[in-house]
Amino acid sequence: MNIFNINVPKDSISMIFDAHNDVENYNTTLYLHKSKITLADEDNEYSAQVELDLKADTKKDKMVKQMFNKDYGSFILTFLNADFSSVENAYNTFFVYYGLEGLNYIDEIKEKYPIEYTTRYVSTKKFLDYYNKAFDLVNTDYIKFQNDMKKTVDFVFDLHGNKSSLDVDKYSKFKAYSAVVDLMEQFSSRIRLGIVKSLPRKTPSKMTTKQVEELAYDIANKKVDDVVGYVYESSSHFALAYIALNDLIQNSKRSISVCQNCGRYYLQYSGKEIYCELPNADGSPTCKSYASRKAYDNKIVEDVAELAYKREYQRRITQVYRANELKKPIMRKEYNDWKAKARKQLKLYRENKITKEEFCDWIEKNK
Repeated sequence: MNIFNINVPKDSISMIFDAHNDVENYNTTLYLHKSKITLADEDNEYSAQVELDLKADTKKDKMVKQMFNKDYGSFILTFLNADFSSVENAYNTFFVYYGLEGLNYIDEIKEKYPIEYTTRYVSTKKFLDYYNKAFDLVNTDYIKFQNDMKKTVDFVFDLHGNKSSLDVDKYSKFKAYSAVVDLMEQFSSRIRLGIVKSLPRKTPSKMTTKQVEELAYDIANKKVDDVVGYVYESSSHFALAYIALNDLIQNSKRSISVCQNCGRYYLQYSGKEIYCELPNADGSPTCKSYASRKAYDNKIVEDVAELAYKREYQRRITQVYRANELKKPIMRKEYNDWKAKARKQLKLYRENKITKEEFCDWIEKNK
């Protein structure tokens, strides 16, 4: 982790959108207030992740510059699902992850609050003082731009009652609707573009046409990373959100959908999912996990055979845990023997090879 001099914060946010490898990276200045940095699965230059930590010790708050990694589509989804209705909600759902260097109209903020801006990372108090004042200036703009982005996404992906009557591709729909609602007029068009080239280490300095074709084949089949990357840098979250949506529509086959449980926007993998797997701030199960468990519990309640198995299973496992140390090994062996036989009977029932009555009789006789 790189801790930088407090006097030289990065005054913008840079992003890489890599649909090819299903990942995106961003680099910005963050003040770790109510947040923490953890390592991803792979320890590399993009391995850091920001996590909301409402129990964070404010005495450890500090400014960092770091390249963070996320799943592809995370930025646009976080922006669409953020709650900009209050200063606290906005921080916990968006700014905690992407920082304040992308605040739209940053020049106006610096002009109105020059002292707060220059000292914003000196302490937690200074940081919150700057954030509260800056957000008060831009919150209505964030709400408007987010609403216009949502309308655009709904139009492009046929969500919330929108359904195309004409056979029009998503990118054409995006260009048409974003122009109508003036998305590009709501942020500065000053976006710095960097191009990064990285070839595999074993690539020879001179290549034949066949070798180049083989490299192209490996790129297409994800055997090697994409050799060209585009880095977008801006002082506007709006500009980067626009680019993120543009990149998703042009370079990914995945679609944005709306979760039927929580109503948040999420990316579909197969196009058939109806529940999201977005993390919840309180650590509760994802909607997909919750829905699967609820469907199973509903089936158990409706199916007396499944319910009979579950009750007997719970009764036996409870007896094992409550048994004294002398009887516990014997009871655990009896439980394991019963479970193996019961699972075979349950499998026969689920495959309709025995009836509900036959299965319940077996459970009753083997108590």
